[in-house]
Amino acid sequence: EVAKQVRERRASFGICLVSQRDPALDYAMVYREFFGFFCGPQHRLFGKTGLTLADLRGEPSVSFQTDHISDALRPVALLRSEAKLNADVVGVSSSLEEVRRMIVAGLGIGPLPLHVARRDVADGMLWRLPPYDAPPAIDIFLLTNPDKAMNRAEKALLSGIQALIAETPLQDRTYSD
Repeated sequence: EVAKQVRERRASFGICLVSQRDPALDYAMVYREFFGFFCGPQHRLFGKTGLTLADLRGEPSVSFQTDHISDALRPVALLRSEAKLNADVVGVSSSLEEVRRMIVAGLGIGPLPLHVARRDVADGMLWRLPPYDAPPAIDIFLLTNPDKAMNRAEKALLSGIQALIAETPLQDRTYSD
């Protein structure tokens, strides 16, 4: 949806996940984040240690709209398949906060960026589940349309964002946990 708005020049720029690049748009990676599976306090695996991916087999799950083999969260979809979670996803949203709420409410296991879930784990609202090593990396991009006419304020804002991206090393734009 974001790429469509930028491509159609209804938005000056966008920040989003990208599954396939549109040749009409320019892309700059803003940051990289890593995803893990989590459950809420009412879930049977909450608080358990020593779990393996096999322990997640058949569990109900919630996720993002882009969590498909052919979409932006492909690495998460592949991990979901490897874990053999129940194929029927019980809740789906494009909103990170909504997916988080569904996990906390106990609808099922779900993927979240590790750095986003950190505080909820510390507060006892979420529990990290396997795999613990080599979590899937997801890149977030700034999309622009070179054919879009912008006013001075839009140009200044975009220029500032692009400068920050260019001057900040990737390692400083990577959120590992």
